[in-house]
Amino acid sequence: MPSSPVLSRITGRRIGAAAIVALVVVAVILGWSMLVGADETANDTSGTTWYTVSRRSFPITIVSTGELEAKEKVEIKNKVEGQTTITEIVDEGTVAEEGDVIARLADDEIRNRVEQEELNVENATADQVAAEQDMAIKKSEAGSRLKDVQVKLELAKLDLAKWEQGDVIKERKRLELAHEEAKRKFARYKRDLEYSKKLYEDKYISKSELEAGEDSVLEWKNKFETAMIDIDVYEKYTYPKERRKFVTDVEQATAELDRVQRQNESELAQTHAKLSSKQRSLKIREDRLAKLREQLDATVIKAPKDGLVVYGTSVGPRWRRRDPIRQGRQIGFNETIFILPDTRDMLATVKVHEAVIPQVKVDQTAVITIDAHADERVKGTVTQIGTMAEDGGWMNPELREYDVKIQLPLEALGDKVSLKPAMRCTATIMVGQVDNAKTVPVQAVFAEGKDSFCYVPAGHGKVERRIVKLGRASETYVAIEGGLEEDDHVLLREPRPGEVQE
Repeated sequence: MPSSPVLSRITGRRIGAAAIVALVVVAVILGWSMLVGADETANDTSGTTWYTVSRRSFPITIVSTGELEAKEKVEIKNKVEGQTTITEIVDEGTVAEEGDVIARLADDEIRNRVEQEELNVENATADQVAAEQDMAIKKSEAGSRLKDVQVKLELAKLDLAKWEQGDVIKERKRLELAHEEAKRKFARYKRDLEYSKKLYEDKYISKSELEAGEDSVLEWKNKFETAMIDIDVYEKYTYPKERRKFVTDVEQATAELDRVQRQNESELAQTHAKLSSKQRSLKIREDRLAKLREQLDATVIKAPKDGLVVYGTSVGPRWRRRDPIRQGRQIGFNETIFILPDTRDMLATVKVHEAVIPQVKVDQTAVITIDAHADERVKGTVTQIGTMAEDGGWMNPELREYDVKIQLPLEALGDKVSLKPAMRCTATIMVGQVDNAKTVPVQAVFAEGKDSFCYVPAGHGKVERRIVKLGRASETYVAIEGGLEEDDHVLLREPRPGEVQE
């Protein structure tokens, strides 16, 4: 059987440092025998000096202290931002029903802020409505301007098309007809003049008639030449000029349309930005008002479920209990005000030293003694072992302990006994069992250096050291694996001066 830590004396002469730590955290196991039925009654050594080595079975236990907590609980925190004051609060221990008001917090400042923010929301709403109307007006004006320039562009394009497909063709046709007419008549009158000249030579017509023919030829010659000039002037000057005018009208209308579109986009963008700003401002105000109303609602604290009212400062670290929850006390945001535990399902949370925590396993049995009900003992089961150790704070920074949670049976002590969170308790955890081993009481074992020994009779009133090999130990007994036999006697105290045989 492997050796295990055992008790050592405060003087340092007994068993090594690891055993000191392991068994200092162990306490009385006698109550366990009453519950589990094992024979744990040691020989009565209270009034005797010697103990006879005998075989026995005994449990290996770790005793730790802690307090009760509810497995299921509702934690109610202060949701009012900043510092606030408790104006009303129910007494601790009150059994509250779901929906009951269990506390009220100061709300005057929040109410004033709510009223001010309501005014701000009304003003922001009016600003948004005005911005929406302005947006509608700007859209209407932009639409009208755009329609005007679109019509102007369409008319300019129609004028250009009408000129190109009508006026130009008509004018060219007119000029061509005038040219053809002048050409024909010039040619005809020219032929007639030649004929008239023959008639005049033959004395058939008068000089005046000949001159009239010459005048006609000259007239239509001029008209013919003029018609040619008109065609040339039209094609070289009039047509390009008129075309430039109509094309320019279309270009100017197109440019004006582009300017109006850009102007509309700019004005509408500015107006939309103003509207968006007003909408965001209103949303911010509404959100702020909603948040303030939530804060106002948070000043009235109601029980979210049925449960026992426990103040937040009544559980957890002891330093929190120096400033208990009470009427008139200031509390900070997210500070725990209440805990509503389900007292039918309780846990014992105890501190176990890191030197012995490896021995503790989930599902081990533990016996719980509650200080408020010292006569009652409850058998529980280890359900959880902390993963991180906690130190002892500034008073004992070297101390390292783990939280161990022990499940108590539902309504552990029956209907007649009420368990409450933060009740102090002691847990005796069964971490092992020694069966039918040679045993001696732990006070019979001493240590010096690496050696463990007992004092045995040497005759003539003297005692001598007997080196022993130790097995596993409880807070009461230690198993002897070598150095002693059954029925040997060991001294249960330190020898007096001169009593040890040299």
